[in-house]
Amino acid sequence: MRVLLVKTSSMGDIVHALPVVADIHAAYPEARIDWLVEEAYAPLVQAHPGVERVIPLALRRWRKHLRQAETRQQWADLVRSLRVHAFDAVIDLQGLVKSAVIARLARGPHIGLSWASSREALAPLFYDRRMKTPLRRTEAAVQRYRELAAWALDYTPSGPPRFGLKVQAQRPVWLPAAASRPYAVLLSATAKPRKLWAEDCWTQLAGWLWTRGIASVFAWGNAAELERAERLSASVNGAYPSDAVDRPARPAPEAFGLDVWMQVLAAADLVVGVDTGLLYLGAAVGTPAVAIYSGSSPHSVEFQSAGPWRSLGDAGRPPAVQDVLAAVEDVLAPRWREASSLPASVPADCGMGLGESP
Repeated sequence: MRVLLVKTSSMGDIVHALPVVADIHAAYPEARIDWLVEEAYAPLVQAHPGVERVIPLALRRWRKHLRQAETRQQWADLVRSLRVHAFDAVIDLQGLVKSAVIARLARGPHIGLSWASSREALAPLFYDRRMKTPLRRTEAAVQRYRELAAWALDYTPSGPPRFGLKVQAQRPVWLPAAASRPYAVLLSATAKPRKLWAEDCWTQLAGWLWTRGIASVFAWGNAAELERAERLSASVNGAYPSDAVDRPARPAPEAFGLDVWMQVLAAADLVVGVDTGLLYLGAAVGTPAVAIYSGSSPHSVEFQSAGPWRSLGDAGRPPAVQDVLAAVEDVLAPRWREASSLPASVPADCGMGLGESP
């Protein structure tokens, strides 16, 4: 059996779709699975040994250079890659018109969700088979993806989701060897301001982690996020001074690719983040993780991690600092059973995300 999975973006959604690979191999051990994905996220799928061939898609880049000969050549290469084999099933996990249209380039029966369940109502026009389901796009993504693939290939998924990523954990070289403390990756940034957690909450969390022997690394991906990471790091370092090598918090020195972040996340002792792709990636590689929701709901994720996992808050109801610290202690309990109790000075609440109101 040869199957093409179509899930092109975004990072978090791709992580949520990864358990489909293990499900298919459990039902059909000899199945050969290809995956169509945006080129920026190709390293993520390539880290799964159950995917035989990763087919990169560059729609975002091609749209900017439509008339260039290189773009036309790369499009022709994509078409050839999709048509080199006939597939027993082409499963569109994305549920968008653009994903459904591009999937039609592949040879084989095209399968997706029904009119009522698909993310875009017109996408099912391009499917040969449509799964009728009560699940809507607001419900847990992992469950939707697993059930669609199982229906398409006639098997029953069982057990918790298995993400299957094989990543070599590597402490980043930009954390000095002299600073041998464990480290936490703090994901304070997101493209959607409503999902932010207040900056004073992050500084309190990072400071508390430092008192527990854990340094903090603030991740970022663009200039605005770098400014925020530097501001948060400076605030923590000012309150908990240390020498130039062993600092309580620091921003990542550059915007790394996914291949590097997977290694950094796998080597971390903890990941705490808002609802963003790197959070789910860190959890998928097995690192203890705490999710902070303030502008979205955990009920649309219902994420089951490869390691210890806790989710706090909801849309319009960000969690209190004290609740986050308790969750951190919970997920780190197997590693830090000698830790002391929560400091009484931690406030019961802190502000909303920047620019947000309850």
